[in-house]
Amino acid sequence: MKITYRKPTLDEVYKIYRHYVRVVDNMRANGIEQWDEIYPNAAVIAADIDRGDLWIAEGDSELLCTFAVNTDCEEEYDACPWKYPDEPYVVVHRLAVNPKFQRQGIARQAMEFVEAEAIKNGAKTIRLDTFCQNPFGVALYESLGFKVIGFAHWRKGKFQIMEKLLAR
Repeated sequence: MKITYRKPTLDEVYKIYRHYVRVVDNMRANGIEQWDEIYPNAAVIAADIDRGDLWIAEGDSELLCTFAVNTDCEEEYDACPWKYPDEPYVVVHRLAVNPKFQRQGIARQAMEFVEAEAIKNGAKTIRLDTFCQNPFGVALYESLGFKVIGFAHWRKGKFQIMEKLLAR
């Protein structure tokens, strides 16, 4: 399947919100209580779109995946012992694969796209966090070469904060 990446418009907020609702329902069905009806919500999605941070991946006229990329860090990131603190970076937020297409390499391809875009735009590292009780997210990021550099405790539990140096 050919995947295309694009930035959505504000007209697509509720389509994307429904995508996240399906992802949350699927995570809960798998015992992963990472997200809920509070987060991510339509206002978060609209803000991501308005700032130009949100990306969607589509294939065969279906929404496959969504993710936001920017340089916004949660305050807990400030306390982390970054290996590359002075390098330009991007942060990945809210990567979510349509349950219909999970376990097909969509998230890996999305992260490869993020890496290529980051390099093209001058970033040297990628930062992100993942819920410690999400074995799929943890395994994905570890397999892509992300290293745990710290932890944060947010409303839903413990999260790994991770960093990856991009190929030069």
